[in-house]
Amino acid sequence: MKVTIKEIADMAGVHRATVDKVLHNRPGVSDELRQKIKRIIQDVGYTPNPAGRVLQKQSKIYHFAAIFCDVDATPFLTEGIRRGLDQHDSFNIEVSYHTTGFQDAAQQARLIDQAVRDGVDGIILSPINSGLIRRAINRAADQRIPVITADSDIENSKRMCFVGLDGARASRVAGRLMGQFLGGTGDLAIISSAIATENNNYFVTIREQEFYRFMTKNYPGVHITKRIESLEDPKITYEETRRLLAEQPHLKAIYITCGGVAEVGRALRESGRENEIRVLSYEDYPEILELIQEEVVDVTIASDLISQGEIPIRLLMNKLVFGKSPEQERIYTDIRILVKESL
Repeated sequence: MKVTIKEIADMAGVHRATVDKVLHNRPGVSDELRQKIKRIIQDVGYTPNPAGRVLQKQSKIYHFAAIFCDVDATPFLTEGIRRGLDQHDSFNIEVSYHTTGFQDAAQQARLIDQAVRDGVDGIILSPINSGLIRRAINRAADQRIPVITADSDIENSKRMCFVGLDGARASRVAGRLMGQFLGGTGDLAIISSAIATENNNYFVTIREQEFYRFMTKNYPGVHITKRIESLEDPKITYEETRRLLAEQPHLKAIYITCGGVAEVGRALRESGRENEIRVLSYEDYPEILELIQEEVVDVTIASDLISQGEIPIRLLMNKLVFGKSPEQERIYTDIRILVKESL
């Protein structure tokens, strides 16, 4: 005969609400008592009724916080979240959206802490790579609020899962394409963002560092002559690209690890060198696809940003409704190589 929550509560000498907190990983129970109840649950072989759990959970209002940076990827992540909500329309889910400056780690940490104080059920975060953010994630996790990172990640934190591109693998793909474009020789510039500071983007850093390692090993005849620090600022990107093109008449290629591709294209057109310089970028924003059609950008590596917003909704609901954690710590979206002929 199936054991009930009330019977488990009687065995532990607690109220059934306390057992419910343990079953759903909610705070408010001491570690010692939590372990005692878990042992009883395991000993009696209790398993919740999935159908009953869903019915019970459908009456609850779930509150999620989506915290992103003000970069090109954010509208696509937001659209992905909307699609994820459509797929869970039998549940009451409310999402509050928050955006910070590209390097404003202090503000992002404050938003995470505020979400915890507001009692959200989960956080979707595109993290700035900073100790402030790492500690804020850990504080949320300590309150049993699951945090899923999307588009970018942060190491050594208690986030539940990462959803996004395999940055190291994509960088090697970029290196292979660029080496073949150049026939193994030529001058190349990298446009990146905030690599030299702590408050950067983890995967922008990976895109640059892994690409550099790959090129050094496999295409030593390709010389990286300049590195531009764009800080994801369109004006800086445009002005620095103009200066680059004026100063380096023999430049053969540009590798863009971050946003600002439209500004690079604008500078190339104005210089009249758009047909002689190979350009490799990331993502499939409309302006990038237009530049590919016009043969200003040769290839872009897209990461399916919409899925990176959509999948976290499913993961959070699996955790909150069924108590099911992701099977993998990192869920990688597809690498898509886009050229003019594939559009």
